[in-house]
Amino acid sequence: MPSATTTLTNSHAVHTNGFSKSTPEVFGQLKKDVIDEIKSRLRIQIQDEVRASLGSQYQDAIHSNSPTAPALNDPPPSIFTAQCHPLVEEATRDVDGYYLRHWPFPDEKARKKFVAAGFSRVTSLYFPKALNDRIHHACSLLTILFLIDDQLEDMSLADGKAYNDSLMPLCRGDVLPDRSVPVQWMMYDLWEDMRKCDKALAISVEEPVFEFMRAQTAKERLQVRGLGNYLEYRQADVGQGLLAALGRYSMGLHLTEAELESLKPVDRNTGRHIAIINDIYSYEKELVSSKTGHIEGSFLCSAVPIFADETNVSIPAAKNVLYCLAREWEVVHRMMVEEREAAGCSETISRYMEGLEYHMSGNERWSQSTLRYSQV
Repeated sequence: MPSATTTLTNSHAVHTNGFSKSTPEVFGQLKKDVIDEIKSRLRIQIQDEVRASLGSQYQDAIHSNSPTAPALNDPPPSIFTAQCHPLVEEATRDVDGYYLRHWPFPDEKARKKFVAAGFSRVTSLYFPKALNDRIHHACSLLTILFLIDDQLEDMSLADGKAYNDSLMPLCRGDVLPDRSVPVQWMMYDLWEDMRKCDKALAISVEEPVFEFMRAQTAKERLQVRGLGNYLEYRQADVGQGLLAALGRYSMGLHLTEAELESLKPVDRNTGRHIAIINDIYSYEKELVSSKTGHIEGSFLCSAVPIFADETNVSIPAAKNVLYCLAREWEVVHRMMVEEREAAGCSETISRYMEGLEYHMSGNERWSQSTLRYSQV
């Protein structure tokens, strides 16, 4: 079968013979038209081949631009295996109970939604190797950050920034909280407890948390263009630095600045995986929030529509491709770990890199099951 390029070039030769070299502008325009048509025919040919390879399921889904359309295929299998902390039930009972008693939920529906989200469960999946006396701290910190994130959806970026900025001195213990404002004293008390447990590692978590909080209200989220630009922004917004630091705290892993610097490529790869998996499963929730929350605070900033727009594919198709990309990052992670261990590294570094793998597998397991994303 002749290619689209060959067929089109031969058929068009008849039409170009009548032009002389004295009309270069006409020939130039015609040449552009030929190239454009070649591209168009090639695109159609490729699409036909893709449709044929994917079967009838593709026929129904590829033309659907519905953001809630199901994914075309089951996700490709992961090479990772998720684990959960053995104290997950105890931590969930204690931490959820604490927030149900003290956090100002607006109504019973919000309280049930909080319980269904399973914030302590995702923390136990993120940090299955956490020390038993620290898993509660990790659960509480991620829980309060999730609750704050929900509040920010109803604020402008300026108001959200002011809100987050007011909490940072409380985290550091620089100021005393207003005991009539739950978010203030709960944040203050949590960080005091963490510093009592392990002052050095608790302090090392502070700046990554602040970086995450700044990214939540950064104007850049309104101006992200392209997948590469988006992934750079999400390194902070997804909280990978926070998760990495909290993982070290929860496991009691002390690393030098030089060691942390050398591990940045592994951290970045982990952050990309977490961001993309999170976006695949949270897309419908974020879409609804973008229509009901504040125009800035709930602005839809997700890899799914960005990739769909860039590549001119449907939302389900974009999810499928992004899922494959995440699987490639899993392979990259294993390769980087093998290279690092083959070159010789400490047991602490090996445990840290293993912890990053659990961050990825745990995030995916929770994202697949949490009602926070599935009940829109």
